[in-house]
Amino acid sequence: MNRKTIISIWVCVLFANQLFAQTDKIKQLEEQAKQAKGAQKIELLIALADAQMYAGALENAVKTADKAEDLAEDLKMPELRANALNREGKALLLAGKKRPEQKFEQSLKVLQDIRSNNKSLALDNLENMRSIARKSGKTQEEQLIEAQIVRLKSGGALSNSPTESKQEMQKELTATQKQLLENQQHFRDAQSKLLEESKALQEELAAREAELEQMTQEQMKTSMILMQQKLLLDSVYYTRGMDSLAVSNANLALREAESNRKFNYSIIGVLMLVAGGSLFSFFRARQNARILAEKNKTIREEQERSDNLLLNILPTLVADELKRQGRTKARYFEDVGVLFADFVGFSKIAEKLTPQQLVSELDTCFQKFDEIIARYGLEKIKTIGDAYMCAGGLPDGGGSQLKEIVAAAMDMQAWLAQWNDEREKKGLPRFDARIGVHKGPVVAGVVGSKKFAFDIWGDTVNIAARVEQAGEGGRINISGEVYQSVKDAYPCHYRGKIAAKNKGEIDMYFIEN
Repeated sequence: MNRKTIISIWVCVLFANQLFAQTDKIKQLEEQAKQAKGAQKIELLIALADAQMYAGALENAVKTADKAEDLAEDLKMPELRANALNREGKALLLAGKKRPEQKFEQSLKVLQDIRSNNKSLALDNLENMRSIARKSGKTQEEQLIEAQIVRLKSGGALSNSPTESKQEMQKELTATQKQLLENQQHFRDAQSKLLEESKALQEELAAREAELEQMTQEQMKTSMILMQQKLLLDSVYYTRGMDSLAVSNANLALREAESNRKFNYSIIGVLMLVAGGSLFSFFRARQNARILAEKNKTIREEQERSDNLLLNILPTLVADELKRQGRTKARYFEDVGVLFADFVGFSKIAEKLTPQQLVSELDTCFQKFDEIIARYGLEKIKTIGDAYMCAGGLPDGGGSQLKEIVAAAMDMQAWLAQWNDEREKKGLPRFDARIGVHKGPVVAGVVGSKKFAFDIWGDTVNIAARVEQAGEGGRINISGEVYQSVKDAYPCHYRGKIAAKNKGEIDMYFIEN
């Protein structure tokens, strides 16, 4: 098997696990939604629609979201109604139904009417509408929706519809065009003014050139000397000004350096204080985190211990219901296998042993019985004196598990035979057990509000007890109903119709050892 095949198998396994987990989540949400009311029911229906979409049950998702929308509208909860409309639109879109964009537009309308701040939901509606417009080739509508998305992301308010957005964009375009025309007019005015100034400068330059042409050579020399003197004088003033500016800059630099030095000292002091405080806070936080982790670990251990103790008393389904609701209801099961076992001559055995020895021996047997039925996935019901009772097909109602019950009964008898051989060598009395098995409908659950105990009731239980009483030590006695289910797996010996107290005659069989 190459690497690609292994990877493909792992991907399939992971996908199947996710699918099963999603199916369980859907069932759990459906159960919770049935029992919930008001806003909680609407939120659970929306979550259920999401789970159904994820699992590919799109028709169910559309119906669930529509139901949530109707309930939110009846209860006047517009925010939840907007969420439900959003899910209904998504389900319709994924299912390829017509007009899913109407649901997104209705969701946007509800959010706008109540002036909601739920921008994430509004953006989700707009993005789905943009995707639909793009696929439909509606370019103008897509641009309008895109403008709404940009406006909403930049902190703007949500408009009623793409039509309103188009009107606003038209107004902005008109204002922009007006501003552009005004700017063009200003540019033309400035250009005209610049041309006029340029013309005036050209006229002045022409006049100066005419004056220069009229000046004599001597006048030109005199003018040049005056200009040189003026430049020299300006240079002296400029140098003195620059020296004064340099002195001022030097003084300013000294004052700035002194100020920076004091500021740096202050910053260093503050940083040291902050570093010290941060270091203290770090160590304090680590200490608190360690204490909190230890407390959380202790809480988890106590929680696990409490859960394990509860599961040791009650089946998982019943325990979960009891923890979730504080009570549990008895349930009807159509097909359940019931096993009874008790010891032959237990009264005589009790006369030969002290009470402590008797209880110790029973504890040894029943612990082994518990271990055996746990291997076969059976449910222990109770012990009454020397009688032991267990059942198959509880609590999930997946069938009576008769083959597993018979296999467990054979393991019990095999272990007892070996144990009794060892006891006889020590001179101790034997514990030979009669085992009876019957199947049929029962009612199972917990009654009362204190000292919870899981039990089963019904005529099936009574017949199973009569079948056990009609058996023999070291043998497994089954009813005709059980025989029809296990005859292909285990050889059986027909005993005939045997009278059972208050039950008439019952077909009974021994399982061959």
